[in-house]
Amino acid sequence: MPEVDPVWMQLRALAVLAAQAGGQAALAHFRRPDLQVETKHDDSPVTIADREAEAAIAACVRQARPADAWLGEETGESAGTTGYRWIVDPIDGTRNFVRGIPLWAVLVACEHPEHGVVAAAVGIPGLDEWYDAVLGGGARLNSRPIRVSRISQLRDALFCFESPSWFTRNRMDPCFRTLCEATALQRGICDAYGHMLVATGRAELVVEPQLKVWDVAATSLVVREAGGRFSDLAGTPSIRSDNAVVSNGAVHDAALAIIREGR
Repeated sequence: MPEVDPVWMQLRALAVLAAQAGGQAALAHFRRPDLQVETKHDDSPVTIADREAEAAIAACVRQARPADAWLGEETGESAGTTGYRWIVDPIDGTRNFVRGIPLWAVLVACEHPEHGVVAAAVGIPGLDEWYDAVLGGGARLNSRPIRVSRISQLRDALFCFESPSWFTRNRMDPCFRTLCEATALQRGICDAYGHMLVATGRAELVVEPQLKVWDVAATSLVVREAGGRFSDLAGTPSIRSDNAVVSNGAVHDAALAIIREGR
C-alpha cells in the first residue's frame, strides 16, 4: 500500500480541527429556547448556529491555508490559487438541530483538482462522535479505525433514509416501497449520520433522492475509506449529481437495480 501524501495527512488534521471548532460554535446554540429559525430561498431552515459554525470553520481553515478555495453552504464560493478547495456544511440536519435532536453533523472536506476529496472530517457533536478520513489512509471514529459491515444481501440489510417525502417529491415512491420490502430493517435516520452508520457497519444502505455537494463531500470519503461505496442514483461515483447511494459495497448493485426499475 503506497504512503499517503503527507500534505493530505495535514489537511485531514486541519479538517478535524475545523469541524471541532464548528461543532463548538453550534453547540452553544443547541436546545436553546430562544433560537430563532429563518427560512432560506429553497425553503430550508437556517439559524445563527449555522452561520457562526461556518464562520468558525472558515477562520480555522483560512488561518492555516488562506490561499485555498472555499465553498460553504451559508457563505458561497471564493476562489483560491492552490488548487485545493474546502467544501463545508456547518450544520447538516438543521431540521434536527432546531428540534433538539442530536443527529446533526458538521461536515468539512478538502478537494484536490485531480484526486477529488482527499481529506474529510464529519462531526456529530451531540453524540461526541468525530469521524475523519484521508484518501488512501482509511477512516476513523474518535481516532479508531472503522469498517463497513460484511452483510452481502439486501434481505439482511438495514436501509436508512431521511424521509419518505423526499422520494415522493422526486417521483420515486415505487423505488422506496421496493427498497423497504427488499431490506430487513428500515430507519428514517439519514443526513450525514446515516452515512456514518454505514461507515461503521451499523447500517448497510442509504439512498438520498435530493441533496447538495456539501452534504456528501465529506461523508463520501469517510464511507469509501471505510471500505464502502458511494455513487449517485445512476451508479456514477460523483458528489455533484444532487443525489446519492451510500452502501457497504456488497449491496450496492442490488440497490441500484431497484432504483433503475423504480424511476
